[in-house]
Amino acid sequence: MATTQEKTRAGNPLTEEFAAFVKEKLEKWKVPGMSLAVIDGEDVYAEGYGYATLPDTPATPETIWYCASTTKAHTAAALSKLIHEKKHDSLSKGWSTTLSSVLGDDFVLQDEWATNHLTLEDAVSHRTGMPRHDKSSVREIDGRQATPRDIVRNLRNLPVTTEPRVSFYYCNLMYVTLSHVVETVTGSKLGKVFKELIWGPLDMKSTYLDLEDAKKADGHLADGYYWDKKKEEYKWIDFLGVGEVSGAGGTFSTALDYAKWVKCLLHETEPLSKDVHKDIKKPRSIGTTAPGGGLEISLYSLGWQRTLYKGHVVYTHGGGMHAYGCEVYWLPDAKFGVVAFGNTAFTSNAVQDVVIYRLIGDKLGIPEEERFDFDTTWEQRIKAISGEIEDPVKEAFPNRPDTAIASSFTTSELVGSYYDPGYGTITFREESHPDNPDEKSLVADRPEMTWKYHVRLRHAFGDYWVVVVTTPWNPTLFNECLPGEFKRGTDGKVAALEIEWASRMGGMHEGKAVFKRVVEKE
Repeated sequence: MATTQEKTRAGNPLTEEFAAFVKEKLEKWKVPGMSLAVIDGEDVYAEGYGYATLPDTPATPETIWYCASTTKAHTAAALSKLIHEKKHDSLSKGWSTTLSSVLGDDFVLQDEWATNHLTLEDAVSHRTGMPRHDKSSVREIDGRQATPRDIVRNLRNLPVTTEPRVSFYYCNLMYVTLSHVVETVTGSKLGKVFKELIWGPLDMKSTYLDLEDAKKADGHLADGYYWDKKKEEYKWIDFLGVGEVSGAGGTFSTALDYAKWVKCLLHETEPLSKDVHKDIKKPRSIGTTAPGGGLEISLYSLGWQRTLYKGHVVYTHGGGMHAYGCEVYWLPDAKFGVVAFGNTAFTSNAVQDVVIYRLIGDKLGIPEEERFDFDTTWEQRIKAISGEIEDPVKEAFPNRPDTAIASSFTTSELVGSYYDPGYGTITFREESHPDNPDEKSLVADRPEMTWKYHVRLRHAFGDYWVVVVTTPWNPTLFNECLPGEFKRGTDGKVAALEIEWASRMGGMHEGKAVFKRVVEKE
């Protein structure tokens, strides 16, 4: 199923042959549908492939999708526009403005120097030293919707694992911080600022920063899915509110609207000034230090990765959600760009990269034999983050002892609630392991978090346990096996659970959280 915009225009790369290629890739990667738009000079071509909602609602250029981390470019561009308008005294130092000078006591880190010296530029270019800590992000606090300010104020409770301005540490929480900066400076919600500064002037009428607005819109909001390998069928995944994610990944839009955004970037047009366009393209940190995946080293600018493909400058940023993926590419010298959206996590991005680089290769006239095999690269990436971990104990404790060592606690002694200021309260119950009824494990659910997750503790040796973190809305990806240790207090009872958080996505160590045992009031 495909719908075409501007079919009669000469030079349309979205041919029937290309549609067959996309269909093949959607089937291979088990993605129900995708919307795609190509910007070639002044021309825009758009198509929908497959289905936005199963069994029979087609994906079209007007379908609304989660835009995930491609939102970051809007946040950074809006902030650049506010800086260059010179209407706000609090931004008088431009990108050298410290976060604490704008946010005051809302912005506090565990490192005093970092608190006082980190700037807007540090945050926008992922060089603050703060790791991802995505599992700390909370959606609901005491029955109310969490806000960006809540997320920012929780930073003081999270470990900073490297020195500022030393390493590239991709951090969604820092873009939430920039969202809070924009709202504090303007006195307006970020969605309103986006509409006034970018979306309105570009006539992006189908772009939103609120799930409810996207659901109420005239256009159809695509449903999300994952592929169940065992049952060989798609499983539906519910919509996920992203209010607290804000400028880090909260946008909803269409392929046609995003084409307007990319066209603005390619031609350096209003509503952004020449200074803002220059800001957007300026590299500020080193994302990767070696070529890989068919690309040269990657530099990071304002919500964009800048790299080279076959000698051509490419700006790109992907986005991944619980059940959606998107990719945005633009080549300024060729005045060529592509946007694509799909309704599975990560496998959508795989399809998009493969088909986008085919379009780029065709546009640049790169011979077939010289093109990079992005299919294979994505197969390796998906395997690295798949939920199929053969030996969770070995994953968490690669140097564990060969001899079995019993725990000094019974499983029932460990049942109860544990609290860490940064990650909140986890309440464990005792259950039999689904694969081994004789094995007792500790289980907890965290429905209040932004990225809802399930925790199962499996005994490793002594008082060390494997902390298996799974995502119930997509058990095929994102799973973590982390080292955990129960600590005994001076009273002889369990006092705390220490977890070494990490992210398989970024290969990133996130530091230790100490969940202290919550003593029940009698």
